Amino acid sequence: MTIPFLIVVDSTETVLRNLIAYEQQSTDVEYLYFTDYVTFMDHLIDTDKGVSLLRRKGIIENWIGEDKEVANLFNKIGNGITVYPNFSYKQVFTKAVKHCDEKPWNKMKASLKHNYFSSPWVGASTVAAIILTTIQTILAILSAFKGKK
Repeated sequence: MTIPFLIVVDSTETVLRNLIAYEQQSTDVEYLYFTDYVTFMDHLIDTDKGVSLLRRKGIIENWIGEDKEVANLFNKIGNGITVYPNFSYKQVFTKAVKHCDEKPWNKMKASLKHNYFSSPWVGASTVAAIILTTIQTILAILSAFKGKK
């Protein structure tokens, strides 16, 4: 299964919301394709970096401006959606989770990047804190050895 291509335009949010509302309220709809698609995309996209990656892979084409707007769109639409057991993107979602769980380094790298290097300033302050802590530790050790002499 592949992720369908989507061109994001000004009316995308309205159209998707209406399709989701129809699927959620209708009794004759067997599979909730649009609900599942938006839920899946909401899980994939948290920031503009996720949108940028999907653009590079040819999954999304952004016609509304900044990638951050597309990220906000999916994050807003995804709130309050009910996911049912016959989730259409279960295979793709399971494969993505398996890839992340397969190698612990993937999780650690993602966590480090998200928590400590999310922007250049956060990364610089993290590196500075590590350097200062190292210097302080070395000076404390040297001071302890000088005190024993």
